Amino acid sequence: MFSRQRILGDIGKKADECSFMRVKLEEREIETRVKDDALVKQRREEIIRAASKIFTEKGYHVATIRDICNASGLGPGTLYNYIKKKEDILYLIYNELTMMLTKCLLETIKNNKKHPLEQLNEALEKTIEIIWNYQDLILLMYQETASLDRESMHHILKRESDYVTLWEKILERGEKQGVIRRRSRMDADMIGFLLAFIPLRRWNLRGKFREEEIKSGLTDFILRALGISQRRN
Repeated sequence: MFSRQRILGDIGKKADECSFMRVKLEEREIETRVKDDALVKQRREEIIRAASKIFTEKGYHVATIRDICNASGLGPGTLYNYIKKKEDILYLIYNELTMMLTKCLLETIKNNKKHPLEQLNEALEKTIEIIWNYQDLILLMYQETASLDRESMHHILKRESDYVTLWEKILERGEKQGVIRRRSRMDADMIGFLLAFIPLRRWNLRGKFREEEIKSGLTDFILRALGISQRRN
């Protein structure tokens, strides 16, 4: 369901620090024996791309390092120069997916010249597009979070918290300007969960609805829940 070609372009990008909204996109350091940062970045992109394919086809627990080596074209000795264990690869996938979602909202929030409803629509549309393109990997995240080690879990949960905080900021701006009617302090958390509706319920959506129906239907449902009767173009 997701575009694997896009993983090379989107996943594996070096994280940066974002001072805006005091959200700092921190990463857990993954041990490497290689000192060349550019080479580490390139090899990890190759590992992530291969592992994403293997994990979604076989399942995380069934997949082996040898499977990932075969898919990536890297020998075990080479692969272990860039990661220490299979859990490191799972973390790298989680890290980059949550990074993409968080950066998407950061970029949208920075443009405060837009009408609050335009800003909200943009945030929903861009986030839904990411989720649509990476459905298998997002489903993997929901299934295998417990497989992360404690430090990795801490970083991913912090990123998730930052992601929800950014939704709160979008809603607060709209509420202050009288165009969004918040009903609960949980609204941002509920939006974050509802946006995972596509991969979590796709088994029941397949064959019943077209892609655009699903995307627009989810957006409209969230807008109605916020007391917005129509979109603003």
